[in-house]
Amino acid sequence: MTIRVAYFAPWLFTGGTQRHLQQVVELLDRSRFEPVVFTLRPGGDVERELRALGVPVTSLGIGSNVVGPRAMRGMLRAARWLREARVDIVHGYQWRPALVGAIAGRVARVPVVLAGKRSLTGSSLSERGAWRGIARLSDTVLVNAEALREQGECLGMRAHWAVVRNGVDVARFASPETREAARARLGLDPNRAVVGTIGRLEPRKGYEVLLAAMQVIAARTNGTCPQVLLVGDGPLREALERRTDEVGLGHVVRFTGNLSDVRPALAAMDVFVLPSHEEGMSNALLEAMASGRPVVATAVGGTGELVADGRTGLLVPPAAPAELAEAVQCLLHDRPRAAQLAAAAQAFVGREFGARARVAELERLYEAAVDARRTRA
Repeated sequence: MTIRVAYFAPWLFTGGTQRHLQQVVELLDRSRFEPVVFTLRPGGDVERELRALGVPVTSLGIGSNVVGPRAMRGMLRAARWLREARVDIVHGYQWRPALVGAIAGRVARVPVVLAGKRSLTGSSLSERGAWRGIARLSDTVLVNAEALREQGECLGMRAHWAVVRNGVDVARFASPETREAARARLGLDPNRAVVGTIGRLEPRKGYEVLLAAMQVIAARTNGTCPQVLLVGDGPLREALERRTDEVGLGHVVRFTGNLSDVRPALAAMDVFVLPSHEEGMSNALLEAMASGRPVVATAVGGTGELVADGRTGLLVPPAAPAELAEAVQCLLHDRPRAAQLAAAAQAFVGREFGARARVAELERLYEAAVDARRTRA
């Protein structure tokens, strides 16, 4: 019997959550599972790619405000569709879609309601309260790192938890193009080191700390600084661009915007940096490790479940530009050690975080949840 799964997502522009959802939907066994996707906003490159896979995508037109008449109409519309389609599982990603999906699922009497918590909860009281409510409405809260479960429990979430970690298409990232070709494609100087990062340009990602670390390196080396590659887009882009000019780094920092394929950017990097203030389990970090890039990351959230300090990368405290600069310089100057760390990281990710294995784990969870519900019924 085919299990019908309705995914609820915020929107489908490029981002870690969106790419994870795309990966799950693409790898689901279609002989056993039938996916459909609801979004709170329309549009995005990932939406086009999901439609190309034959996955129905429907926008509820709710936006970011999940209270009020428009949100209620969207939830009721979703509930009606869930009931008519006899959906077996609702799976929401992030707090707003998880809340909308949980309410719609309960109204429609969907057998299994799941909520995916993929990042640490910030200081917002509304977000914290929403997650407590989502936990009560859901059969299981899925997290991609133990750190998220621990924080959720500290914030008062009473839930049945399941940890299903992110996966990466190891084969796709294991053989990037040559560094020279990648740098030529991106217009980078082939003879200067490249330090880079990938992600949404938003406050929690800590990109201002990376820029400050580059200032430290420039001060230590009489103005000589590696090229910096910032891949991604988001609300902080203009502010970060202004900041690079203000601190005299405009000539070395390159903003690429969103890239449909990040492999050339990774291939161009000598060191990948994740300077986040908070993090669940970073897809970009997984991809960098799978690509064989030496990594420096801040010891926050689930990052320590990926990076073993001194064995598969280097960990530094968050908001510590001097320590970040020291770690980056260490890997740039000691290339044999950098290569050793990168090889160990690539092997670790290949063993533990293959995308097909992680999606198969999710499939088993889906089947067990539906079987348990049918048995109780």
